[in-house]
Amino acid sequence: MPTLRRLGEFPRIDIKDTQVQASVKIDDGCDHTARIIWAMNNKRRMSTGLSIERPDAPKVAPVKIEPIKKPRKRGYRVVEKAIGAV
Repeated sequence: MPTLRRLGEFPRIDIKDTQVQASVKIDDGCDHTARIIWAMNNKRRMSTGLSIERPDAPKVAPVKIEPIKKPRKRGYRVVEKAIGAV
C-alpha cells in the first residue's frame, strides 16, 4: 500500500517506493525517542496488564530530503597497475 506524504514544498511522494528509498534519505524531523522507549517496555506492560497508548512523536526540526551519496567504485588492481595508478 503506497504511503503518500507531502514533505514541505515537495509534491506528494510515495516514501515506501524502492526508487525513492534508494536515491534519497528522508528525515521527517520528528523525535521518536518516546516511541522507542514505549516499544521497549511492551512486555513489561503486558505482564503487568497496563494499557498505555502510543505516545506522539513531536516535530522538532524541519523536513530534510538529502540525496544518498554513492560509494566510489573500486577499480581492478590489474588495470590500475597497467596505467600506473597504484
